[in-house]
Parts: sequence; C-alpha cells; structure tokens
Amino acid sequence: RTSRKASAFTLRRKLVQLSESMSSKIVHRGVVDSMADGIVRVRIMQPAACGSCKIAAHCNIPGAGSEARGARLIDVPMIRGRDYTSFHVGDEVTVAASEQMGRQAVVLAFIVPFLVLVAVVFAVSRFTDSEPTMALAGLFSLVPYYIVLYAFRRKIAEKISFDLLIN
Repeated sequence: RTSRKASAFTLRRKLVQLSESMSSKIVHRGVVDSMADGIVRVRIMQPAACGSCKIAAHCNIPGAGSEARGARLIDVPMIRGRDYTSFHVGDEVTVAASEQMGRQAVVLAFIVPFLVLVAVVFAVSRFTDSEPTMALAGLFSLVPYYIVLYAFRRKIAEKISFDLLIN
C-alpha cells in the first residue's frame, strides 16, 4: 500500500516537473517540410496557441499577429551527435525553444538596435542642430549593426535555435 502511494507521488511529481518545463518553453506544432544540408525545415501548423503571447503582434508565425500571413517555415539546424533518422518529411513534430532564447532574440532584434539608434542620435545632436542629420545618422548607424549580426548569424543560430520533438 505504501509503495502504491510512493509510486503515485513519484508520478505526480514527474507530471509537475514536465508541466513546469513545458511552461518555460516557446512551443509550436508543425510538420517536417524538408530535410537537407543539415537543416530540418518545419511548417508551423498551430498559430491559435499564440493568442496569449505578449509579443504576438511582432511575431512572424502565421495568425499570431492581426492578420494571417500564410504558412511559416522554421529552419532547425541539425545538432551534431543527435540522431535525426526518426524524422521524416510529413511527420508531425513539436518545435520548442526556451523562453530565455526568446528573450535573447528580442534583445538582439529590438533592444540593441534601439539603443544604438538613440545613442547615435544623442551623440550627433551634440554636433549639430539639424534634425534630419540626426535622424539619418541614427538610421545609418544601424547598417553596421545588422552587418555584424549577419556576419555572426551562424554563431547566433547555435545559441538561439529550436529543438525538435516528434509527436
């Protein structure tokens, strides 16, 4: 009798851990569209789950924003040492990323460029009173930022990437 209670307690604890780990993840359901060159391309199927997301209006997932944009493909790089033989084109999969990775992506995509733009506008305002010059300097300051971002895209993709789980 006590072993039954212990096993029920263990099962309950595992379910709580599983639900906690899933709640700290950004999860989308999709279908494997293709597999080539070390990349699994997944077509996202479930935009309705994004309704409670705080940044849904800025998201590229179809249906997440105010208008549907058609199907969205996500490239998931194959990690060395992991077995991908169980994935086939047409398989239903779950694409997941941690919330921390989502926050890192938001920082790189929105916060850093905003800070660069504001810093350059303030710096240029010390030298000139011309608002068009300040605006252009701020906009042109983003070009090197995005070039650096593009140059490090593979390194960023290693840190900010999705994980595949078969359904």
